[in-house]
Formats: sequence, C-alpha cells, structure tokens
Amino acid sequence: MSPRARVIVLAAAGAVGLAAVSVGLTVATRTHVPKATAKRPPLADDPTASPALRRQLREALDAWPAGTVRRLRILAEQHPRSALVRLELGVALAFSGQDADARAAWLAAEQVQPDSPSAVRAQDLRHPNSPPGLPPFVPSFTRPRTSVQARLARGVQLQAALRPVSAAREFAAAARLAPNDPEAQVADAVGRYSKEAPARAFSRLGPLSQRFPHAQTVRFHLGLLLIYLGGLQQARRQLLLARAEGPTTLLGKRAQVLLRASRRTP
Repeated sequence: MSPRARVIVLAAAGAVGLAAVSVGLTVATRTHVPKATAKRPPLADDPTASPALRRQLREALDAWPAGTVRRLRILAEQHPRSALVRLELGVALAFSGQDADARAAWLAAEQVQPDSPSAVRAQDLRHPNSPPGLPPFVPSFTRPRTSVQARLARGVQLQAALRPVSAAREFAAAARLAPNDPEAQVADAVGRYSKEAPARAFSRLGPLSQRFPHAQTVRFHLGLLLIYLGGLQQARRQLLLARAEGPTTLLGKRAQVLLRASRRTP
C-alpha cells in the first residue's frame, strides 16, 4: 500500500456490470484517503455482525479521531471471530497513516471469518489494483430446472451476499453431483478463486477448456477471471471464443458486454 492509504468502499453491482466497470478503467468506489484525515472512517455493511456490535463500532467511529483506534482494538479482543471489527480497525489505521498495521488487520479479518462480506472487502483492500469483489459465477440459465442448477443458483445468491465460503460449498456439491457437466465444473473452479491464490481456479479451468473445447461457460469464465487477474488481452481472446459459441445466448450477450467495455480501455 502506498503512503497515502487506499480505501475501497464497495457497493452492490451485477456480475457483468462489476467486471465491465473494472475493464473500463474506473472503479468508482476506490478513493485515496490522506493520512491523519479528519473525516470519520465509514462503517461497512455486514449482516453477519449483530446489531449490538454494529452499535459499538458506530460509537467508536463517531468518536474519531479521539480514541477510535484504541476502542476498536478493545472490540477486536472482545470479538475474536469478527471480521467486521478487524476491517474497521484496518480502515481506521489506514486513515491515521498506519499502513502496515492496517494491512495486518485486514489479513486478520480474512482469517477469522472468511465467509463474510467484511473478509471479501478486507481482501480488496489488501489488493487495491484488482477489481473489487471476487469473480462471480454466471449461470447459462435464468431459472434452475434440475437439482444441480438449484445448487448453482444457491451458490450465485451466496456470492451476491458476499459469502464466498458458503458459495464455494454449493458449487463443489453441484460439481460432485454432475462430474460431466461443464457448467457445474466451471462453477466449482470459480468458487475456488482468491486474490491471494488465483491459481486454485485457473488450475481447474485450464484443463476444462481441453475437456470441453466448445463449452461457452468455460471460455466465458476464463475471460472473466483473466480480467480480475489483469490479463486483458488474454481475457478478450477467451471472451471472443465464448461469443463465437453462441452470440445470442445469455453468456454470449454478457461476453459482448465485456468485450465492448474492454475496447474502451486505453
């Protein structure tokens, strides 16, 4: 992190919309926060935190800058499994110019409660040059019609709620139920992606492109994950292949959205 700490405040966004914004160079939710700013750090939205804990966090932040970091450290000791407390502690530390300590707090947020919105946001803050959030699995269907698709749809809902561990479990279950279904296998691969270790996803997606050479979902998600990795040229190649497999399908149309956005990238 640079001397001027970068703090990302995430807003909800659709899967393709999020990636398109990222490809188009502008992440509207990313701001540069000066050291020792007089502005109060924001309180992130995290439904996994109790109302009582959120009230305590708000009180600590409202006192900014007098004693805020100290009060947040106390809350971190009192709530050892709360990612939200550590996320807010990291933001407060970043606002006060303590960048190394901020990164340590964000890493702790990911470790103590990985299946939470705060853990996802903490990962974003530690990887400010990557698009916000995690790459979503985009199904080829609009309404689930099988038990496998029901699992995939549930995983998509959990991803949207920023519950990546629970989403990954649903995708893995779908993959076990349908070992020869490229969509279920792709979802399992996408669910394994992390900014710390993207190879967990790519090591599975790569072989799927050989096993299912004409599966649109494989090419589309390879392109999507490459966007998150910063490989825009490679991403365009995969998205072109995805579109060629069916430009009028749901995934074909979404591939076209991303291709248009990438053309606007200088």
